Amino acid sequence: MNWLTDQKKFFLLNGLIILSALFSCEDPGRLGIDLIDNDDDFAVFFTEINLDSKVVQLDSINTTNRGIMMTGYHTDNDFGMVQVQSYLRLLPPATSPNIPEDVLEADSIKMDLRFNYFFGQNYPATHKLYVHELSEQLLVNNTYYSFDSTPFEPVNVIDTTLTLTEQDTLLSLNLESMREEFFLALKDYQADSAGAANFVEQFKGMTLISDPISNAVVGFNVLHTESNIVMYYTTNDSIVNTVKVRYSTYYNQITSDFNGTELEGIELLTDFSPVSGKSYLQTGTGLVVKVDFQSYFDFIDNDTTGVIVINKAELVMDDLQGLTNSISPPVQISFYFADENNETISVGDNLIVPATIQTDLVYITATRNNLDPFNTSVSSVQAELDTTDVKYNPEITLFLQLLHDGALSRSDADKVFTMPFSFVELPNAVRDNGRNLDRFILEPANLRLEIYYSRLR
Repeated sequence: MNWLTDQKKFFLLNGLIILSALFSCEDPGRLGIDLIDNDDDFAVFFTEINLDSKVVQLDSINTTNRGIMMTGYHTDNDFGMVQVQSYLRLLPPATSPNIPEDVLEADSIKMDLRFNYFFGQNYPATHKLYVHELSEQLLVNNTYYSFDSTPFEPVNVIDTTLTLTEQDTLLSLNLESMREEFFLALKDYQADSAGAANFVEQFKGMTLISDPISNAVVGFNVLHTESNIVMYYTTNDSIVNTVKVRYSTYYNQITSDFNGTELEGIELLTDFSPVSGKSYLQTGTGLVVKVDFQSYFDFIDNDTTGVIVINKAELVMDDLQGLTNSISPPVQISFYFADENNETISVGDNLIVPATIQTDLVYITATRNNLDPFNTSVSSVQAELDTTDVKYNPEITLFLQLLHDGALSRSDADKVFTMPFSFVELPNAVRDNGRNLDRFILEPANLRLEIYYSRLR
């Protein structure tokens, strides 16, 4: 090859990488074309590369204070049965109620919950719910997982049937059987350390249990200002007063049974291949899609020119299945590197976080001699759900280019988990498992790379 052709290679490799990153909003079919138009040596191509995948069920799903407190059952032919039971600690009042001495009883006590999540049959839905008191306290600084449970009293304090018509409504449960005990405790309550300790010892918390006949899982925003236990009492001047008790630590116990489905026989942290080749993802049950980039490596290894520049590349997951009006995919997912034990790769010394595929912006700002996909100062690729076409298509252009160049090791970055994205990074925890039960099923042909690239003819 002559000197002029070598120069073309140099400028193609360096110029197109920069242009691909900086002008990725342009029509991907044009990226690079203006530079090499009428050139007999280079051309721009498009290819689709199907990617292989496995299904892995993770363990140790942290559900402590993870967004939604849930309860319920749901069974279908795709994912089998999922059961959720929630456990909730009460927060002692921050101030003394100072209930007048001549007030001898409470009018009522309500357990108010802001309803904000529904998974199952469509509205309107009937949901039968039981509330029991806990017989052991939840520890404020403890981390609870989906396989944990807390003992509770055998006799419920309420059983009620709710008619659910829409989300973002306030549900109010009448705790009549607790009215006298709660009133006496709050009338004598003093907002100091001893008073707080006595309160949580007497009222250790609640668990919410649903009747399986409901065939739905409901979720509540327990941090909402309207979510409280509220005691009402009337003074002699006929004024109705309230004492509010806030909710504190909570977690969800989530169990699944895949018998009778394609997932029957799956084991924790073990690659599983459904007979159909489909991929399955569900947040709270720990089902993730493990993507293998070997097909991409085969593509670049089969190029005889040795020169490929990725103009634009998207990881496409489309035509998502297993959905209904009330069952949807996660709104965002991220891509975590997986090791040989099917665990996320943790990085960092002071703050331990899972390593993810980074955005193109991270690769652009890093020097080519200091590229590290496993660091704590990452800006992860976040795949946002396209709600119109029901798909994810995050751009991973420079990630694939750096794998091609050898700047990123294939052995370190050849397999990734697609996992729900959380808005807060937590030490020693994958980001968002346990927030809800959002899910999808993916046909083999609908997991692929779509790549515009330039190379020698």
